[in-house]
Amino acid sequence: MSALSRFTKRIVWGLFILCSFQTIAADNLLKINTDRAKFNYQMLCQGCHTPDGTGGKSVPKIKDFIGYFLQKEIAREYLVKVPGSANSSLNDAQLAEVLNWMIIEFGGESVPKNMQYFTTNEVATLREQPLFEVVEYRKMLIKQLTLSNRTVDETSDQK
Repeated sequence: MSALSRFTKRIVWGLFILCSFQTIAADNLLKINTDRAKFNYQMLCQGCHTPDGTGGKSVPKIKDFIGYFLQKEIAREYLVKVPGSANSSLNDAQLAEVLNWMIIEFGGESVPKNMQYFTTNEVATLREQPLFEVVEYRKMLIKQLTLSNRTVDETSDQK
């Protein structure tokens, strides 16, 4: 076998392996079906968070605020571990999808430019350890976010 033939064979195998990895990576990306995500939000979330994300009487708003929770890993995890998410009837892929949709739909300027989408695997792992005491935990997170970002204050998540 000539050197050119061996080189060509290596190039072809290299391209095949590269394409295989890209296909696997693409399969792991969550595609958002906006109609389904909106429907799931309407059926399972908006009763408390309201249709426009401004929040009900004692329910925190998500509009123009939810993105701040992506700034720290512990706050990001909170979005999955709260009882409404962790105990939802949605499967892991659907929950990741609706969370990503909520962030895009309601996050506004609070969403970091380098936003990392929730994945099915991440949601599956985090749901295994749901939160039981949400109010005090949220206050602690807001305090941490306030210290790291001056645009967040303790009342900005309230109506």
